[in-house]
Amino acid sequence: MKSNLLFCVFFFPFVIFSQVKETETKVEIVPKLETELPDIEAEFPGGIEAMMNYINENVRYPQSSIEKSEQGRVFISFVVDTVGSISNIKVEKGISDSLNAEAIRVIESMPKWKPAILTDKPINQTVRLPINFSLSNGEELDDVEEEEDEERKLYDAHWAGFDIGTLVLMSDFFKTDFAANDYWKNDVVFSSVFNFNFFDYKFPIFKQYLGLTTGMGWNVSTIGLTKNYDLIHTSDTIYASINSIPNYRTNSLSLQYLTIPLLLEFSTKKEQKNSFYLAAGVVGGVRLFSSTRKKGTYSNGDRYELIVRSKYNLAPFTLEATVRTGFGPIGLFANYNLNTLFKEGKTVAIYPFRAGVSFNVDYGK
Repeated sequence: MKSNLLFCVFFFPFVIFSQVKETETKVEIVPKLETELPDIEAEFPGGIEAMMNYINENVRYPQSSIEKSEQGRVFISFVVDTVGSISNIKVEKGISDSLNAEAIRVIESMPKWKPAILTDKPINQTVRLPINFSLSNGEELDDVEEEEDEERKLYDAHWAGFDIGTLVLMSDFFKTDFAANDYWKNDVVFSSVFNFNFFDYKFPIFKQYLGLTTGMGWNVSTIGLTKNYDLIHTSDTIYASINSIPNYRTNSLSLQYLTIPLLLEFSTKKEQKNSFYLAAGVVGGVRLFSSTRKKGTYSNGDRYELIVRSKYNLAPFTLEATVRTGFGPIGLFANYNLNTLFKEGKTVAIYPFRAGVSFNVDYGK
């Protein structure tokens, strides 16, 4: 918390046995369990300083108490028995239900104490502690709200991670028929998509439930070409023709993009774990590299691999509509190009469709 919450613990080095009712403070008197003062007092492991550190690290100021500006001391009594266990925890003087409950919770969570000793034997001892809850420097609710605003920025998005899937080239909306240009009908088995989404950030709109997600990623798309097609391109066109001499075992066009998403995302929880999510939006991309790769075997048995890097009249930018959904770290994605794969007028309109499985990863945690 941005709030500097001070939890000051004052330990009474001796056991208080009271025979007088403090009616003015409504203190509940704990029954006396011993008849003599011990030779050695019950002690938190490591002493008073260790106890203070333990309480400072474990007490959490209830949010409801912060909003109501509740402050003050909660006086707690409890019994340390002959084996150091804590029991019979009571609030002798409290502030509010939430602060009282927090004080009790911390006492209950303490490790075993060293029991009090009388004539070389452990005995039960009653210990009383005041725990101070204070909003430092008169902290106001506005400061708490500012901190909550900061925490909202930490809501998990569902972009960063890995995507693995396949790719289909389409001539129109979910149509794969290219008629006279059948060389653009790709081999789906040898086509693939790999996304490495290395950064994401979620801007909250309504708490963790709704927000705008952006980030950055790297896309590698491999388009498997059918038959022994060779891509031929000039400054004005691109097409493919069959090369009847070699027998290609692998024939593909590879594309790499730097991608940036803009997604409207709904999720059921702040953190990714056990959270259902649904996101829709667009993914913009800038082409980084493109190349063709051919592998095969000559008639004499010699193997070859040919890689040619070129722009192939590909569009320098890409814009995809996307839908992503899943539960926890596993999900599904589907992307459809809104613009054509190649520059307009260079060949027929081609719209890649990508789909697969997502593995969400919080790199920053």
